Amino acid sequence: MRKKIIIFLIILGVFFAAGCVDNGGSDEPAPSIPVEDVNNGGAAGAGETVTGAGSEIVNVEIRNYKFTPQNVTVKVGQTVRWTNNDTVLHNVVGSGIESDYLQKGEKFTYTFEEEGTYQYKCTAHPWMEGEIIVEA
Repeated sequence: MRKKIIIFLIILGVFFAAGCVDNGGSDEPAPSIPVEDVNNGGAAGAGETVTGAGSEIVNVEIRNYKFTPQNVTVKVGQTVRWTNNDTVLHNVVGSGIESDYLQKGEKFTYTFEEEGTYQYKCTAHPWMEGEIIVEA
């Protein structure tokens, strides 16, 4: 009986140690939503561009569980494009903005039509926050 307990504890220790290995440099937990369970129908394609006066795209990168830049100021009518460069799922939600979960390399765009301050976050990682200030 004692031998079985020791073997069980060794196996338990191996599983514990396997769970503590490096996950690619991030200290943050991975999302609880499996990649294969997500519908990304609303994500913008990589080739999307916007042209015309005052309509340049402002890019926000999602990397290392952060929105970069975190705070952005744009003009009414401008578009912001978020690109997920992490290997985990992220989304952009808040102040009337709502993306699907984005897999690595996927993009989401939103055109701001009204002045104001738009705060957003990733619902899977609520410490990831950003803000868009839209001016006339």
